[in-house]
Amino acid sequence: MAKVSSILTLLLKYNNMNRNELKRMWFSMPHPTPKKEVKLIKVTTLGANHYECKKIKDNQDGYSTYSSNWRTLSEAVAFARKLQKDAPEFSIMIH
Repeated sequence: MAKVSSILTLLLKYNNMNRNELKRMWFSMPHPTPKKEVKLIKVTTLGANHYECKKIKDNQDGYSTYSSNWRTLSEAVAFARKLQKDAPEFSIMIH
């Protein structure tokens, strides 16, 4: 029973923390480095006649995305190829 009460105490402590305390705790936690770099252009089917083209970059500098929606797969793939032409280090994945 002691374990359950200590878990409840811990949960109450984190629920009552303010923004600065949470921020201090987050930045004091160890984060894995080096981070594997991801550069990807992903074409995804979201539904009937609805496709998304998303450019994803995740590296040590941070995470960023850019997305656009299209009505046909061919439009989405053409846009993905245009993005890849502008930034050849990105690879295309059709999902």
